[in-house]
Parts: sequence; structure tokens; C-alpha cells
Amino acid sequence: MPAAETRPAGRLRRGLTEPLLPFAVLALLAVAAAAAGQVVLCWASVGALAGYSLSGSV
Repeated sequence: MPAAETRPAGRLRRGLTEPLLPFAVLALLAVAAAAAGQVVLCWASVGALAGYSLSGSV
């Protein structure tokens, strides 16, 4: 049985799995929540940023 060929990940897949994307989304969420006066959502997104950074994902 021949070995299965492995194909390199496409550009879109690599872009979606890049750690910068979730970091940017969480940062924008924190800024938007602060601007809208949503204190709890703002602190929740800041906490998510901290946890994401401390987990070694960035």
C-alpha cells in the first residue's frame, strides 16, 4: 500500500491558524466593549487575552 501523500496547508488554512488572528479579534473586542461601556465584556476579553498569552499560544 503506497504511503499517503501529505499536502502542505493552503494559505487560508495557515492564515486562520496563525496565533495573531485570535489575538487581534480579542483585542478588538476589548476596545469595542470599552467604547460601548460594556465593562464586564471588556474585562472578560482582557482576561481572555491574558490567558491566551500565558498559555503559550502567542
